[in-house]
Amino acid sequence: MPYEEIPYTVEDCDLPPEVKAFIDEADRRCDLFYDQKLNQRYPRYVPSEPAQVYAALRHVTEQGLPLGETFIEWGSGFGVATGIAAQIGYQAYGIEIEETLVEKAESLLADQGLDAEFLPVSYIPDGFISYDALSGHDIVRDDSFGHRVDGNSRYDGMDIDIEEVDLFFVYPWPGEQEMMLKLFDAVAGEGAILVAYFGDRDICLYRKLEDEDY
Repeated sequence: MPYEEIPYTVEDCDLPPEVKAFIDEADRRCDLFYDQKLNQRYPRYVPSEPAQVYAALRHVTEQGLPLGETFIEWGSGFGVATGIAAQIGYQAYGIEIEETLVEKAESLLADQGLDAEFLPVSYIPDGFISYDALSGHDIVRDDSFGHRVDGNSRYDGMDIDIEEVDLFFVYPWPGEQEMMLKLFDAVAGEGAILVAYFGDRDICLYRKLEDEDY
């Protein structure tokens, strides 16, 4: 397997005041989103536990696991993990295909004075396709996408290849957990770190090993 799991125990920690203030405001806006029943347009949107996300991102940072300071959140929603990464010091990007959620994330971070960029694109980049398989969703290279067959993929709006990203975060839906690990395997560069939030107090860390030929 070209990635390895890194041992990690979910931590409880005291939130810095600025992180707590950001999370509290994000929670307020999320509650408003639900109170106005706006989520009916996006019935699959469910937020993670931000304090646990902060603890995991802080842990990998303090341990020096990421090789650099570039961060991507796959399926960023309101942009909470992206905002937390920006507060920790990462050059942070959120990938979110729903433009309305991108607008809400941009507004939240701008009002909190945080610098991050949100891209209204699919987290499955050009050169790859996903499909329903017997075991759930799967992802493979699109061999017909000739000029990307070399393995270098890039999201529209970013000036670096995905393989140059140091730290990824994802909160996948149950049927997409394996697919997101396959996506990490397919597009991440050697040494990249993935923080995967699978549910309350269920967070796993992964490191990409040396790339193999695909």
